Amino acid sequence: MRRAAVVATLLALVTPTVAAEEKTTEQKRTIAVTGRGEVKGTPDRVAISFGVETTAGHAGEAASENAKRSGAVAAALRGVLGADAAITTTRYTIEPRYEPVRPGETREPRITGYIARNEVQVEGGADKVGACIDAAVGAGANRIGALQFSFAKRDELERAALEKAGAAARAEAESVARGLGVRLKGVLTATTATPPVYRHAEVAPMMAETRAAPTPIEPGEATVSATLQVTYEIE
Repeated sequence: MRRAAVVATLLALVTPTVAAEEKTTEQKRTIAVTGRGEVKGTPDRVAISFGVETTAGHAGEAASENAKRSGAVAAALRGVLGADAAITTTRYTIEPRYEPVRPGETREPRITGYIARNEVQVEGGADKVGACIDAAVGAGANRIGALQFSFAKRDELERAALEKAGAAARAEAESVARGLGVRLKGVLTATTATPPVYRHAEVAPMMAETRAAPTPIEPGEATVSATLQVTYEIE
């Protein structure tokens, strides 16, 4: 009898715990939606790359001429953007130049000279793009890369896009809830995504001798987008 009483007491202690665990693991009813928001604006920042390519019979001569012209390009860019302009070297190479081998020839290619290349990237206001191109080409740049436009106050645009995404997600969830005849109870999870926004533009290489007027460059319009995935609990 005493043993039976002990077993009954243990069962009485365990049963409420089991019931509580079952209650906490009860699956909640949810609705998952995705909201998207967009904000358009005119980019006010730009990154553009310039290159100086020189050739000579010896590597040292090609490098020396390249250094002279690259220095002039950097000085010209600082003249447009200011002494504190963000100018970064992105690539520097010296490579041999070979004489073409005719079909059927088996001889080793012969080096006829060397090519030195120096590429820099400069960042500044989008309103200075044309002036930077003209200054760099006039100083000796003979390679121009793609322009990459962006926003100085991207964070503000992202927040505005996220607000729109949140409103869109809420509206979608309410529409689904009305269709199902249920009510939204609250947000369980929310995940955001704001992909990078850059607007690219290609610039064809040009020579200083061919410039007849200032180079016109328009940044156009770019879109900052945001996505918000929300899971709502429903009653």
